[in-house]
Amino acid sequence: MSFLTTRDSPRLWAFVVVYSCVGFPSIGGATTLGDYQNTTQTVVGSVPFRWLGFHIYDATLFSPTGAYAQNTPFVLELKYHRNLTGGAVANTTLQEMQRLGFNNPTKAAKWNLLLTDWFSNIAPNTKLAAMRNADGSTTFVRNGKHVLGTIQDADFTRYFFAIWLGNNTRSPKLRNQLIGLN
Repeated sequence: MSFLTTRDSPRLWAFVVVYSCVGFPSIGGATTLGDYQNTTQTVVGSVPFRWLGFHIYDATLFSPTGAYAQNTPFVLELKYHRNLTGGAVANTTLQEMQRLGFNNPTKAAKWNLLLTDWFSNIAPNTKLAAMRNADGSTTFVRNGKHVLGTIQDADFTRYFFAIWLGNNTRSPKLRNQLIGLN
């Protein structure tokens, strides 16, 4: 007897099909809330992000040392000020990663499903944090209390954080404030 029926959502079916082909990400894994809390003790920089005059989120970059270094652990936390859907945030994230040079449709489809699920129901004051781990993976934490999962892929980590912290970001002023240049 199947645990899925034809009445189940197409999104759930897509999730099962994709993961049966490419495997599941590490959920939680070795990264704990303690790792997150240790990394978020010192602020490197913080800045509001506005788009077309709307306050979308406040971005804060943390590191254990108080300084940003691309290949060491850090946390980028976004505190949202608007209602957003996980699908909208995931799609925008992947579009930005593609703009920065990422080009792998199989990985993009896998990541889109994960991010859509993990970023669901964003309301004002929701905090979504991405932690760059020492091993190069990325762990997502919601509201500082719930580890959503870890993506064990260096491509994801590099392109995801480049959206805000890379040299080709759309918001160089935001980047400079986050990494403590301003």
